[in-house]
Amino acid sequence: MTKLTYANAIKKLEAGDSFTLQDMKNLSYADLDKLFEDIKYWKVYGNVDTKINEVKR
Repeated sequence: MTKLTYANAIKKLEAGDSFTLQDMKNLSYADLDKLFEDIKYWKVYGNVDTKINEVKR
């Protein structure tokens, strides 16, 4: 399995795949921080260009 990076994490989320705590643990702190900032941005501003618009429960 390839090492999870920020770009791979974004692709995984856009595809609708799950993102586990183990996945988060495998990201570097810089990648994790950038990922969280992007998720916050998508949620606050409702970026309609992305596929991440709702949280699956």
